[in-house]
Amino acid sequence: MQTIRSHIEYLDTIAPGVERDATSFIASLHELKPFLRALLVADGTVTLLLRAYFDEDVLVETTSQSSFTVESTLPHLGLAKGDEAFFRKVELTGSKTGHTFAEATSVLNPAALKPALFEALIKEDVGMGDVLRNSARGSYREILDVRALDDTRMARTYTVVLDSQPAILITEVFNTRWF
Repeated sequence: MQTIRSHIEYLDTIAPGVERDATSFIASLHELKPFLRALLVADGTVTLLLRAYFDEDVLVETTSQSSFTVESTLPHLGLAKGDEAFFRKVELTGSKTGHTFAEATSVLNPAALKPALFEALIKEDVGMGDVLRNSARGSYREILDVRALDDTRMARTYTVVLDSQPAILITEVFNTRWF
């Protein structure tokens, strides 16, 4: 539960209701290497981009997942105190090198997802981007925040919108030493 609380505290630092466009983050990223800069503003499937760039399969390893009750509002997903949500944390690791390129922490609003899609999204060895690309045509990502966490980690947070409603909130943290 502490992992969930820590992540929710991080999400609370992102102002809700602010119109953002991925291009608005580009100027602040000019000192980063080109591929990392592209990853941070991309609206595509990260595992596919990592696979293409590093020329190796990228394994999705679930490190934590569970249902939880929201303790305070989570406006980015339209969740109120007392609503049910689902937490998932995964590592994206190279199959040949064993390098962990990124961690992804997600909060899902089960009420905004069809049951079959929800079940597919929480399968432990599958990336959400692959599921969405194959099962949720018309979904899109809205990048909410891009920031340096420290000298070796960059993060981006975005919502996945389905049927005009935010359904998933994802934070990806990239280990900059691999980029």
